[in-house]
Amino acid sequence: MDILASTFFDWGVNLQLLVSGLALGAIYAVVALGFVLVEKSTAVLNLAVGEFLMLGSYFGVAFFMERKTNIFIGTLVITLVMALFGLAIHYGIMRPMVGQGFFAIVLATIGIATVIRAVVQMWFGPLEKGNLTALPTGTIEVAGTSIRWVDIIILLVVLGSVGAFLVFYARTRTGLHMRAVASNIEAAAGVGIDPDRAYAITWAMAIGIAGLGGVMLGHFTPSVNPALAAIGLRAFPAAAIGGFTSVGGSIIGGLIVGVIEQLAGGHFGTKWREPVAFGILILVLIFKPTGLFGQKDLERV
Repeated sequence: MDILASTFFDWGVNLQLLVSGLALGAIYAVVALGFVLVEKSTAVLNLAVGEFLMLGSYFGVAFFMERKTNIFIGTLVITLVMALFGLAIHYGIMRPMVGQGFFAIVLATIGIATVIRAVVQMWFGPLEKGNLTALPTGTIEVAGTSIRWVDIIILLVVLGSVGAFLVFYARTRTGLHMRAVASNIEAAAGVGIDPDRAYAITWAMAIGIAGLGGVMLGHFTPSVNPALAAIGLRAFPAAAIGGFTSVGGSIIGGLIVGVIEQLAGGHFGTKWREPVAFGILILVLIFKPTGLFGQKDLERV
């Protein structure tokens, strides 16, 4: 009760938590977006999403801490390298597994996650690294409250990137092909759309934006370490709250989860962050199983 009395109605504290929650939620949103893209288009439950996020953070260590690369060039290169990694996963693992059972493919993603963790620890060592500092580290006064520049920049970068993706997804011919394959692969193939190409682009974009999210997470978190892979688990409540069939819903779900976690952690203690977020997830699944923006699949019988 003392905590509630001292912080719950404090405008400055709530503003700080809101902005940091939106920044964290933006990171969750890009992870959930990649997760939903793959699941919606290829019906693959990608359980390696957290490891891809972690790998992006460690690439940030290599570029920004060890080589002092320019933040713009480094982020672009990391995103492209991760996108190429997504293409390699599609052509090297997922395409040869077409026709395999659902659980076989899920186990393949678990294997990918295990390999990534092992390679990261062999290359960078088991000890944690400091957080990335390529972005401005100061604060700005807003309504008498100090807001971190890192939080503002992360939010703007991620929202800008997601906005560009949504325009691409909705307005371009390639985006139309991706949506067509996700909606009905047989009909899409019947009008000349190549599903394999659409799947490859989906994997590339999903892993690429996970890499971008990893770079931003490396600036947000106090340290870069293998435990960051667990952050990827937030993709599941974010995607479920927004709706597994809704690309836009996954983004809103990520923002919701991030804000809820920061508010719960700031007012009740960090131990309450996950229980509150996952508790709301359970309530959403009970009362609206398709998520806030998802749609029910209709089957003709």
